[in-house]
Amino acid sequence: MFTTQSNAQQQQQQQAESANGGLIATLNDDSFRPGDTIIVNGTVEEQQRQDGSYVAIEVRDPQGKMVEYGSAPVTADNNTFTYRFIAGEQQQQQEQIDSNEPMITSGNYTMVVRYFPQPNDESMMEQVEFFFEYDAIEEGMTVGGTSTSDDYDADIQG
Repeated sequence: MFTTQSNAQQQQQQQAESANGGLIATLNDDSFRPGDTIIVNGTVEEQQRQDGSYVAIEVRDPQGKMVEYGSAPVTADNNTFTYRFIAGEQQQQQEQIDSNEPMITSGNYTMVVRYFPQPNDESMMEQVEFFFEYDAIEEGMTVGGTSTSDDYDADIQG
């Protein structure tokens, strides 16, 4: 069976490692649109990890507003973590309802992944950063009576 994949379907994973190598994280792509699943996962150094260690994820839009904040536990068996959310959907946190701004602005977003190997000691925290592009306008969406699809050409006459 022969299959092909367009450039739009190929993912450009990003990988980052903290300064001393205790945290290695991977982001599943470098560009997202509304409805895409954004996944960050990785591994942590076993020597530092204690029970209850976790990874915190913070995403900020181009204006610096927090659009996503969450945490993921580090598994005890293989020192891994995974965190996922849907681009453009308002996330409902159990502790803080609507604490995040929605992802409505197109542009460059920043994701910071922080690893806390000892839950009550922030001095050992490690972090990595990712930068990704977000296109808030969905293909073919209509805004104010004007189509936003790529094949739309408008002649504005005065």
